[in-house]
Amino acid sequence: MCGIAGYIHKTKLTYNDSVIVGMLEVLAHRGPDNKSHWGNEDECVFLGHRRLAILDLSDAGKQPMLSNDEDLVVVFNGEIYNFDEIRSELKMLGYTFKTGSDTEMILYAYKEWGIDAVSKFIGMFAIVLFDRKQKQVYFIRDRFGVKPLFIFESEKLLMFSSEIKAFYEHPEFKNDINLDAIPLFLRYGYIPTPHSIFTHVRKVKPGQILQYDMEKGKVVREVIYWDPLDAFNREKFYHKTEAEIIAETLELLKSAFQYRMVADVPVGIFLSGGIDSSLVTALLTKQLGYKLKTFTIGFDNEAFNEAKIAKEVSEQLNTEHHEYICTEKDALEIIPQLPVYYDEPFADSSAIPTMLLSQKVRPHVTVALSADGGDEIFGGYTKYFSRGGLYNMLRKSPGVLRYPISWGLGLMRRYRRMQGRYDKDAILERAQEIVHANDKSVSFLKKIDYRLFSNYELKKLMKGAFKKLDTAFDVSGSLAADNSEIEKMQSTDVKTYMLDDILVKVDRATMAYSLEGREPLLDHRLFEYVAQIPAAIKFKDNIPKYLLKEIDYTMLPKELLDRPKRGFAVPIEHWLLNELAVFCDTYLSEQEIATSGIFDYQEIKKLRRRFQEKQRRADADRIWRILCFQMWFSHWIKGKVQ
Repeated sequence: MCGIAGYIHKTKLTYNDSVIVGMLEVLAHRGPDNKSHWGNEDECVFLGHRRLAILDLSDAGKQPMLSNDEDLVVVFNGEIYNFDEIRSELKMLGYTFKTGSDTEMILYAYKEWGIDAVSKFIGMFAIVLFDRKQKQVYFIRDRFGVKPLFIFESEKLLMFSSEIKAFYEHPEFKNDINLDAIPLFLRYGYIPTPHSIFTHVRKVKPGQILQYDMEKGKVVREVIYWDPLDAFNREKFYHKTEAEIIAETLELLKSAFQYRMVADVPVGIFLSGGIDSSLVTALLTKQLGYKLKTFTIGFDNEAFNEAKIAKEVSEQLNTEHHEYICTEKDALEIIPQLPVYYDEPFADSSAIPTMLLSQKVRPHVTVALSADGGDEIFGGYTKYFSRGGLYNMLRKSPGVLRYPISWGLGLMRRYRRMQGRYDKDAILERAQEIVHANDKSVSFLKKIDYRLFSNYELKKLMKGAFKKLDTAFDVSGSLAADNSEIEKMQSTDVKTYMLDDILVKVDRATMAYSLEGREPLLDHRLFEYVAQIPAAIKFKDNIPKYLLKEIDYTMLPKELLDRPKRGFAVPIEHWLLNELAVFCDTYLSEQEIATSGIFDYQEIKKLRRRFQEKQRRADADRIWRILCFQMWFSHWIKGKVQ
């Protein structure tokens, strides 16, 4: 795990290494063990790397790394877990290696198979590879987008980095705010890929390769080499029995988990006590024989505290368990750091305990496994089973009734607005859209996904006009007819919520403390297999994560696992009414709102008053999102101007 940064200047210039050094300096948290850079004035390419040593701890594993003939240069963030097998294959073809690192393998895999070599990689990665002979630069992101990769492009300059903050170190960076991205952030709490908060910055998509031609001075090819929709569209395993499917799933889980244990440094596990993290811990301890350290974060508010459950699981599995509590005082200390590390607006409040846990874990281990992706892959969210029913009910209503239903929903919305009641407007807006949705398009999923603000609310809240930006909610490929409604929801969640919320949260929180986070469930082989399992088995009797539970039950008591799903909930409404109110008073003041110039202060004032009177969670979330934006603006726009 590392941080990478660099730039390509489209016109020849005198090389000044202070820029690349500055870019690496602000990424020090991602790689405290070493920093290196490489540049060539004639080629106008400059690559930098911050290293967190995980494999081959010697200096031989440093980056940027050049091939023996110096035709190739690579910088790389992440891990290729099966690098040893690929390296063995390359050795049989005559290649020799100087290091025990996966970085060197990338160079010679490209030499042998070209850019298609990426299809052989099992892992998480953001790779920038410069082919000096062909004068091409490739930007490659892993299949799920576990590792971030940002691109800034202007008329004369292209920059890349693991985090946007590095771009500020280049004098030609333009931090023009993408005003059309702000409504997306307010709706979802994150800015969906490929968009970013800045007009000239984009995110490389998961499973994407960008090819930059040095002579033409532009990106000439954008290729998606892996798409989750393709897995869902493969022929289902109708010929396999449930027992066969469970046995084969178990073997894939074991392989995926073992790969994520490959490291030359200590490895631990984030254990919540839920189905997913319990499965990872149980398989590694009971079936694969690892002695593990487990780590849990809880709250001093018992309504949100799951630490006791995690402790019971750890006792069953005999792990070396560490438990921490996140208090309001801890939250007060963490919140000012959020805009520093999440350097575009981000409003998942569970980032607070995730950052605190990462801080506590780092003295014990250098790598931490997290069990993200289980809900998206195996069907764990309750919305899959409840909102899918709502969708079917509205969509299957007779055509003659759709207009009256939509009219009635619109009337209800207008009536509630007249009373000043906006808390359900986004839900009613979504219901109206479901009635009119084209059920042959995956884009209908945006209608049943959770949006916090309706269009009406956004227009009242924002001072300026904004345009609608397309996202994976809108531009999704089609799924084969034998895919269930749940599978349609899963495929979109993988490209939206999991990608831009869950994985961003874990990457920035762990990297803030130089801790490598790994995702053992996000193995493309496992995903592809599970996508082909018939829905009748995968979601048997409408039981969320049926297959994972059946495997878990063989290792842990059923009564320990069969608890209501709670998620990583944070008592944000309680905090905002108490200790965190000071942040609202500061960043949501009339003066601060006027400084940013984005929002209507009177609307925020009404929202805060409504929250204090009604104390609804939805209003707490609305305030939190606006607060997160204002804190980000204060640090990255107002602060930079000052």
